[in-house]
Amino acid sequence: MGVAGGFTHDLFVSYAHADDEPVAGAEQGFVSQLVSDLRKEAGRKVGSALDVWWDHHKLAGDSPVTPEIVQAAAGAAAILMVVSLAYLRSEWCGRERSTFLAALNARGGGGGVFIVAIEDLDRSRLPPEFQDLIPHNFWKKLSDDRTSRPLRVDFPSDRELYYDRLSQLVQKVADHLNRITRASSPPIAVPGVVPPPPAGERPPPPGSGARARPGGEEAATLVLAEVTDDLVQRREEVKAYLEQLGFDVLPKKRYSRDDLDLHCRQLRDDLEKSQLFVQLLGPLAGDRTDYPKGMAWLRYATALPVLPTARIVQWRDPQLDVGQVADSDARDLLALPTVRSCGLQEFKQAVAALLQHKPRERAAPAPKCLFVNADLLDRGFATEIANWLTGQGYIVLEPPAAADPAAWREEWETNLSLCQGLMLVYGKTRPCWVTQQFLQSSKIIAQREVPIELLSICVGPPPPAAPDHDKLEELSLHYAPMKYFRCDSGVNPAELARIGEFLGG
Repeated sequence: MGVAGGFTHDLFVSYAHADDEPVAGAEQGFVSQLVSDLRKEAGRKVGSALDVWWDHHKLAGDSPVTPEIVQAAAGAAAILMVVSLAYLRSEWCGRERSTFLAALNARGGGGGVFIVAIEDLDRSRLPPEFQDLIPHNFWKKLSDDRTSRPLRVDFPSDRELYYDRLSQLVQKVADHLNRITRASSPPIAVPGVVPPPPAGERPPPPGSGARARPGGEEAATLVLAEVTDDLVQRREEVKAYLEQLGFDVLPKKRYSRDDLDLHCRQLRDDLEKSQLFVQLLGPLAGDRTDYPKGMAWLRYATALPVLPTARIVQWRDPQLDVGQVADSDARDLLALPTVRSCGLQEFKQAVAALLQHKPRERAAPAPKCLFVNADLLDRGFATEIANWLTGQGYIVLEPPAAADPAAWREEWETNLSLCQGLMLVYGKTRPCWVTQQFLQSSKIIAQREVPIELLSICVGPPPPAAPDHDKLEELSLHYAPMKYFRCDSGVNPAELARIGEFLGG
């Protein structure tokens, strides 16, 4: 009998038989090794031998889905899919998945689907119902950066990575089975007595859905951003390290790839319950289909208004020469002051130290105030900027609307005296308007007791007629503290998100 009450098996393993053929020098196939290790390690965590069903030495390879398989898949508490090209091509493996999902839906859901990838596959190739799940990657990319192979425990270079991934998978399976066990065996209610937690477990804080770390305190939470293909294995290494220390690593499921606004909302939701945003960076900017600067920039720009810069931690390989990176967007991102250039082990330890440090509770800082000033020709675009900044939590002052010149000037001076930042919009207006406004504003700003934090010009639409023409050259205005934001094709969230760098996040 297995661990999960009410089920015929704890775990059903779905795989292609071609993926369990021993390769040269190996004593057993990958699936045999994985199932043996998983059964022992998960059984140790749940306190009982795991009932794992798989058809090793029972059924002929790629045999039709028999009643025995149907019964096993339908009666299992969880399914583990060992995914490869061979698996995705197998009609029988597809029927096993469908059988389990039908049984899962019939009992009202509850999870229990685990994916082990043994080669580098684009997630779009996974069955649609599983594309939002994050696979456990048991593969290693070779030096040609195109070929991948399954991890092998008989290779010393693979062994540590294999067991790190195994530990992460085992924890997820054990958590799922423990939840089922608790749900199927409710404690006897005794008036006035709070039932103890299951043996070996400590309850999370009341009202909290977060994991509990050893000692009972609530686990710190972080967002570990998705990465470009060249950094997938390093991200998995960081994720496994932090989860083994008891930290709660988000996202649990992939964010939307079809709806960019939904993608950003899902990321912001995770950021708002996290202590850190952690991002691994390389020489690639990522997919530009939906965002011109690449997805790596989008994730950083989304995090910037939510978390203070001290809670944004990025990494790059110290052997990477930033000056030689061909992609200009990736190069700019790598040059940010929040990026650490160090060994990955040192970076993992630094992230853990930041998560273990509990910042003192303090009152939420007052929102920053930005005066967005524009000529009449650019008022419509200035309103678009104001709306975006308001959505990011800023207080936005727009140009005075008073008809009386004296009242207009009083409001204008008040805005300049109280704001933390000034932005002049330079779109359709003449260059001389921008120059005059800056010089006149400087006189008021110079009288302030508290220095202004940001002086800026936002280059708005229309874009220059000639590709090699720069509208800023027409200004003939040079001032070292001045910051420039490029929005000449419309509101650019990545550019405007940089405001947080100058207004204290």
